[in-house]
Amino acid sequence: MKRRLLPSLLLALALALTACASKPAAPTAADFEVQPGAYRYQDMGDFFVETEQGQYYLGWDQIIRFAEPGSRSFYPLCNKPNCGHGSDNCNAFLEVAFGYYNGHLYGVTLQDQFELIQMDMDGTNHRVITQLPKQYDLSGGSSGGGSYFFDNGYLIFLAFPSTSNPDYALPVYKIQLETGETTQLFQEDIPLHTDWPAEGVSISNGYLYFPLPQTSEGKRPYAEGNLETGRIERVFEDWKRENSFIVNFDNVLYYHRAGVGLCEYDKATGKETVKVPMDVYYADVSYTKDYIFLRTRDSADFNHQCVLLAYDRDYNLLGKLELEKIGLRFPFLEYTTANAIYLSADGGTITHYIDPHHLDRLELIQLVDHTARSHG
Repeated sequence: MKRRLLPSLLLALALALTACASKPAAPTAADFEVQPGAYRYQDMGDFFVETEQGQYYLGWDQIIRFAEPGSRSFYPLCNKPNCGHGSDNCNAFLEVAFGYYNGHLYGVTLQDQFELIQMDMDGTNHRVITQLPKQYDLSGGSSGGGSYFFDNGYLIFLAFPSTSNPDYALPVYKIQLETGETTQLFQEDIPLHTDWPAEGVSISNGYLYFPLPQTSEGKRPYAEGNLETGRIERVFEDWKRENSFIVNFDNVLYYHRAGVGLCEYDKATGKETVKVPMDVYYADVSYTKDYIFLRTRDSADFNHQCVLLAYDRDYNLLGKLELEKIGLRFPFLEYTTANAIYLSADGGTITHYIDPHHLDRLELIQLVDHTARSHG
């Protein structure tokens, strides 16, 4: 459900802007469209939120971390002395799924019950909102789990389907965070035998994007689900697993197509335009109002070179950094904010950052590990 990689300390490779171009002004919070409480499309299914009180994220180690506004120092969201942050007795411990809405934090628990919970901003006062829907097989056995996205006051939950049932399809639920009211989406349109899509799922501006089953020709269609109407349509008929997540701005789709480059697809005309030709195997992409960041990979071999690229929204290259391995692998591009471009060593727990005020001379800086300390 999450990506994995490892940390590193890297040297910066400065790229000059075009000879006749002037140096751009330093980015501000407005440039990065910081919207407290909103699911941020560039986080690609991971759990990072920005609020007026600071930044929060759920690491791969199941610990919620917090940084005050303007700070890059993250601490476990726990004020209990001598807490090991490793069990449900800790305010910072959360098993899966983390989000924010209207002055409260939200999460999903799996240990005893499959529940959506609400908590205060300091991680205290956990309250059960609702039981999440389980999927039952023909013998009556049940299972929980799947993929989770937070969007505009709702949890969007793609559940593991019970594949032992002869007529199974992918269950997708929209759950109101404050009331627990649950609606099943797309059930009229999702084909039978649609399995849980562990990869390639994103949510953007009221739409969910996910792959459908392969056709008899071996093609992989890609669907756009409208979260308001609960209906889906097929947008692409031949979508590679290596293509990036999709972002929707004003009915234009933005993404990286593997082996092709950065693309735009105008839904009104049905036309795809290649904006930056790029023959790379795979790229994680993060879009903001004024910037695009990519972490590219040359091949399926994890030992091959990874590069971090920064563009403006007119696709002018601003900076480039050839990443170095941290341990066995290259760092992941994780979260983009006005204050930092965060990277991780393990695909979830951030370990490094890049200062976005200097996109013409990208440099990876290591974060201090405050896991042993607590906030509060």
